[in-house]
Amino acid sequence: MNEQYNQSVGASAETDLGLKSFMLGTYRYMAMAMAVTAGVAFLVGQAILANPALIGFIYNPIVAIASIGIIMFGFGAVGKKLPSMSLGGVLTFLFGFAAFMGVLMSAYASLYNPMIVAKIFFMTVAMFAGLSLFGYTTGFNLSSIIKYAAAAFMGYILIAVVGMFVPALSVTSGGTLGIVINVIALAAIAVITAWETQMLKRVYYGSAGNPAMMKKLSAFGAASLLLAFINMFQILMSLFGRE
Repeated sequence: MNEQYNQSVGASAETDLGLKSFMLGTYRYMAMAMAVTAGVAFLVGQAILANPALIGFIYNPIVAIASIGIIMFGFGAVGKKLPSMSLGGVLTFLFGFAAFMGVLMSAYASLYNPMIVAKIFFMTVAMFAGLSLFGYTTGFNLSSIIKYAAAAFMGYILIAVVGMFVPALSVTSGGTLGIVINVIALAAIAVITAWETQMLKRVYYGSAGNPAMMKKLSAFGAASLLLAFINMFQILMSLFGRE
């Protein structure tokens, strides 16, 4: 009996160590991708400062709508082909996506007060870390509420797009309506972030015994977490980024 108990404890510890390694690898990929996003944002931001006309090419409704479509298509396509893709292919997607988001984030590196951007960045890091920890440790199945959070966030995206054509509905213009919309979006992305962390645990257990697949899932999960982090940062900038 003691032998069976010791074997059970040993297997559990090995699984926990494997899960810890998988999660740390995912966040390591995310950190590297975030560095790419920041680097590209800085370089494009410098180009905008040197040639302000570039801002009109990057920030306009057509580019915004196209970017949403590209991101949705990219994640959908890679998600479906993940089992047959090589790790190099998934990493190319991760860092290509990170660079793409860097272009879209370049305004924060060129048009905003660096101190405010830094303050909101660290606020986002703290919030993201807390939500990830919650998603990792909670026993509550977040799948039961994720559909509501996803629907709310999609509504936020639609309102943000409409706001580019109707300034009164802009989510970045301030005012009571803008604050309410951003608070709802922040709550939605908080649930999504915690759920994505919880899902990473599930995909780890689902792919146990397949190291190659786990590495690909880790890189793909890093891209999803990076997107959640950037969305969270942008919402917090809308709420607290005005001077």
